[in-house]
Amino acid sequence: MKFLKNAFFTTLFLILLVVPLSASASSTPPTAVPNPTYPGTNIEMKVGDVLYSTKTLGSSSKIVGHVGIVGSDFRVYHVTPATDGGVADSIDSYMSRHGSGETIEIYKYRYAGAANAAMWAKQNYSKVYNYYISLDRLSVMNPNYCSKFIWQAFYYGAGKDVMNKNLTDSTYGIIYPIGFTYSGFSLYDSFKVK
Repeated sequence: MKFLKNAFFTTLFLILLVVPLSASASSTPPTAVPNPTYPGTNIEMKVGDVLYSTKTLGSSSKIVGHVGIVGSDFRVYHVTPATDGGVADSIDSYMSRHGSGETIEIYKYRYAGAANAAMWAKQNYSKVYNYYISLDRLSVMNPNYCSKFIWQAFYYGAGKDVMNKNLTDSTYGIIYPIGFTYSGFSLYDSFKVK
């Protein structure tokens, strides 16, 4: 009799244990929402992507190169002479600032910190209301220009001098957009403006 009683409780315990496990195992997990893609591609946008275009004198912006960073809301944060300051563009608006056929390259920072840099850019782009390239301290927020702003995003947001030249915010200098195509960055892919 004692054996049957123990067998009953053991069986009941196993039933109670197995039924909830099998019920939860068969339930469908929530699906993740994919990131948006760059226009005309299957390339997912990622927070912290640095977008580089090789604009040259006489092109759509009359500057030499341009960089922006993708934020957590998938807007592109950058400083441009077109608005005389910092902007948060949708990817379509960002592309409209480039000429048809221009190539936009996607660079990934090889080390940790790109998401923090993107967050800093999102929190600080509106503090830039004058576009001007000047030989000034890298800490100066206004006036500002595209590549210095992205350098500041990594310096203040991620604690990194991404130019790998021992620059600090008290350094006087100019940061060039092409600097984001080497040092700690890798070319991931590219797409063309339609």
